[in-house]
Amino acid sequence: MAQLRRKGPNKYLISIYLGRDAKGKRIYHRESFNGTPAQARQRAAELEAELKKRTGPAKLSMTVGQYLDTWLARIKNTVSERTYETYSWRIRRLREVLDRLPMYNLTAFDLQEALAGLHGALKPRTLKDLYNTLRTAMRQAVAWGLLASDPTAGLRVPRSPRQERRVLTRQELQAVLDAAKGYKYYLVIRLLALTGMRLGEVLGLKWQDIDFEKGTLTVKRAADVRYRTLKETKTSSSERTLKLDAETIALLKMHKKNSGKVRSLAGKRSDLVFASPDGRPVKEGAIRKTLNRALEKAHLPHIRIHDLRHTAGSLLLDAGYSFPVVAAFLGHSSPATTAAVYAHAVRKGGSVADLLAEADQSADQNQKNR
Repeated sequence: MAQLRRKGPNKYLISIYLGRDAKGKRIYHRESFNGTPAQARQRAAELEAELKKRTGPAKLSMTVGQYLDTWLARIKNTVSERTYETYSWRIRRLREVLDRLPMYNLTAFDLQEALAGLHGALKPRTLKDLYNTLRTAMRQAVAWGLLASDPTAGLRVPRSPRQERRVLTRQELQAVLDAAKGYKYYLVIRLLALTGMRLGEVLGLKWQDIDFEKGTLTVKRAADVRYRTLKETKTSSSERTLKLDAETIALLKMHKKNSGKVRSLAGKRSDLVFASPDGRPVKEGAIRKTLNRALEKAHLPHIRIHDLRHTAGSLLLDAGYSFPVVAAFLGHSSPATTAAVYAHAVRKGGSVADLLAEADQSADQNQKNR
């Protein structure tokens, strides 16, 4: 029952006993009120009714650790298997320091103090990921009525040092493509470099996605490179149609003809452009091996597969293409995403293959002028 305590002329403290937390400690909700005795009694009754709706024994005794487990179970069927595994790992780390904190009246200060135990043990980038996952979970707690407000809103998130992305110059990219020729997955490397597609998007391509007459391919799905299964694209904007150069189209035609013969001999049928003998998407490791060999052959330092995508975007921006054009080319959700990832200039539309062709023409012209 609500209790009123007079603190001065027309000033009252309303106290409402809510029960005990997970540690057995009594929980009170307290609120100061200015007004007449009748108004104070009315406010106390309204507040008590409101709190009874919003809280209960289960909610009062729930700890942050218990809530995070509940949240994880509820989202399992709404995210990919890989995302769920990532969230599970992060929740385990968060529970190390947040497990016994009571959910009721949880504040940013409570979280900040507890999370300090992780600082120094983890890299800033990892800490930032943990904070982001915690924020997502706590916002859901507000939506579910477990918290009145988001306690992560006032958290100070650790800054992660900005990492310089390694991108290739036009000449380096051409050297890598030249070095990759003859390798089994040269065409995969070529598509990654010239279209800026994600590896999963390239490995998720089906023959029906390629229009040989128009010289285009359409991104409609992606392969999960870890589990070698097909899934939806990262975002709706990731679904896009890209123009291919004549040489790539010719190579795809040849690949289709040759892969059909191989599959007939293996007895496995697949409509994937790049399929393993078992009919599933090619393993990521095989593509990485091809790239590493090409880099060594071209006498270039190691880069990640994803850096070919960054190279494609950077070359287009360096050449003057606009952020909206490059955003559409890369399948970003907005030009702002492109601007945040890349830091270059602006022009009006085209392809990396065109830029490499321009570089070749320029080199030929310089040779003639000598």
